[in-house]
Amino acid sequence: MQPRIPLYVLTGFLGSGKTTLLNQLVKTPEFANSLVIINELGSTSLDHLLMTHSQEEQVVELASGCICCTIRSDLSKTLRDIVWRFARQGRKQFDRVLIETTGLANPTPVLHTLMADPKIADQYRLQGVVTCVDSVNGLSTLKEHSEARQQAAVADLVLLTKQDLPQAHSVADLTAALRPLNPLAQVALAEQGLADWTLIEQLDHAEPVQSDTPLQSWLRFTPLADEPQLTPELQLNAHGDAIQAYSFELAEPITMHKFELWLNELLTLKGPDLLRMKAILHIQGFPGPMVIHGVQHLFHPAAFLTQWPNADRQSKLVFITRNISRELLEHSVQMLRP
Repeated sequence: MQPRIPLYVLTGFLGSGKTTLLNQLVKTPEFANSLVIINELGSTSLDHLLMTHSQEEQVVELASGCICCTIRSDLSKTLRDIVWRFARQGRKQFDRVLIETTGLANPTPVLHTLMADPKIADQYRLQGVVTCVDSVNGLSTLKEHSEARQQAAVADLVLLTKQDLPQAHSVADLTAALRPLNPLAQVALAEQGLADWTLIEQLDHAEPVQSDTPLQSWLRFTPLADEPQLTPELQLNAHGDAIQAYSFELAEPITMHKFELWLNELLTLKGPDLLRMKAILHIQGFPGPMVIHGVQHLFHPAAFLTQWPNADRQSKLVFITRNISRELLEHSVQMLRP
C-alpha cells in the first residue's frame, strides 16, 4: 500500500493573510513541491505551478435531518483526480497537498470530506488545520463572525498575522482570547506573512494513528482549574453561538461497554455541536491507552497504544463545543464512572 499523502488545511477569515502566507510558504524549498487546492469561488492570486480549484456546492440534508456534514462532492472529486491529473509516467508530481478555504467558510465540512470518504482517507492523511488570525482586526472579527470563531476552534496551529502593524493587538491579548475557544492549538506568529515553515511541516495532530507527536503534546490537556479567566473586553462568546472548551479527568478505568454507550448517546444528542473532541482513555483490559479524535459526529478510528507513555493512567478528555453548557457535559462524562 502506498504511503498516504500529507494534507494540510489553511483557513482564516477574510483579510487574515491566508493567501500571503500560502504564497510565501510555497516559495520555501520544503513546500515548493506542494499541490495547492483553492476551495472557493472566484480567482485567487497565487504564484505556484501546481494549483487547482474546487468549487463550493450545495448543502445536502441527510436523512436524519442533520446538515452538519455539508457534502462537498467537488472537493472529493478534485482530491481523487489530482493524483493522475498531476502525474507524469505514472508518478505524482507533488509531495503534499495544501487546501486553502474561503474566508467565509466554516472549515468543518472540509474535514468531514477528508474523514468520511473512504477513498479520500485511504489516499490522504490530514496532518492538521492552520488558521490565520489578523492581529489588527482579529478580536473584533472573532466577536462578530461565527465563521471566524469556528475557524479558530478547529485549528491545530493558529498563526497571528500583521503583528508588525502599529494597530496590532498584543500577542498576549490575542492568545488569551483564543484560548477558551481552543486550548488544543499552538499559537505562533507569521512575521511579514511568513511563519516558521517547520511549525506547519511538523503538524501531526489530526489522527492519533501513526502519529509521531508525543501523546501529551497531541492532546495539550489543560486541567479545569488552570483554564484562564478572561476580562470582559476579551470575551468572545456573547453572540449566541458560544464556543467553549472543556476538559475532564477520570481516575478510574473505563469499561469499553460504558464508553460505547456514552459516546453513542453524546453524539446522538449533541453531535453537531461537538466541534472537536480529543481523548486519551484508560480502558479496562488493555495495556495502553485508547486515543480518539472526532469532528462533530465523525471520528477517526480509535487507536490502542501498546503502552502508557508515563506513570499517569488517568483518562483525559478535551471538548470544543458550541452551545453546550459545562454542566451538561459534566453530567454526561459521569456516565463513564464505575
